[in-house]
Amino acid sequence: MNDMVENNKLGLSSFRKNKTARPANFDPENAAEEKRTMPDDTILEHPDRRLSSKDLPKSIRLPLDTHSAISTLASIQNKKIYEVVTDIVEDYVKQLPPQSKKLVRNNVEAIKNSKV
Repeated sequence: MNDMVENNKLGLSSFRKNKTARPANFDPENAAEEKRTMPDDTILEHPDRRLSSKDLPKSIRLPLDTHSAISTLASIQNKKIYEVVTDIVEDYVKQLPPQSKKLVRNNVEAIKNSKV
């Protein structure tokens, strides 16, 4: 009768005679923690001194209303227009997904390295 009960078991337990204890389960300590390799510091340079026109070789074309808004922000904050634009771009880049942020960082660093 005992054989009958053992034969009705399903799965691997029906074949195993000497059952061993299951090993202890160890969860890694850092499994839930997500580490990003990208630093959180600013990407764009904020020089201490005011830049001259030779330090600012590029120009951009903006609609008049956008230029007026940036110019007004610069006046309110007592900054140069390029400083306000740098702040705006820096805030925008912080909102990007990590992949896009990394592309921006790599391009900016390539430009910085080519100037040196």
